[in-house]
Amino acid sequence: MEKFGSVELKLNKGVKKGDKETLLSLFDADDRFEPIEVLIEAEEDTTLKVVLEGLGEANLKLGADVPKGRKKTIMTLFWFVERSKPIEMMKDAEAGEKVVLSIYK
Repeated sequence: MEKFGSVELKLNKGVKKGDKETLLSLFDADDRFEPIEVLIEAEEDTTLKVVLEGLGEANLKLGADVPKGRKKTIMTLFWFVERSKPIEMMKDAEAGEKVVLSIYK
């Protein structure tokens, strides 16, 4: 797998192992609009692996073609239905903790 991009975000709520959360429920709007530099090109509907630093991971489909070098956000990379997919939490975490969100193709 090739790294598509990554960004450090802050959890807006505490979570427990086994909880199911979404990118929308885990991060405030300010964090969801944090820019992510795109490291490789990808076409619309490409399935990308989104990894939340030890918290969980999901496979989400890209909402539009993305050229290398562009700056995108969670909100501009994925359609609403993809951002709303539940991700099972693999460990407990507190609100305010920083989490690295990495995306792979």
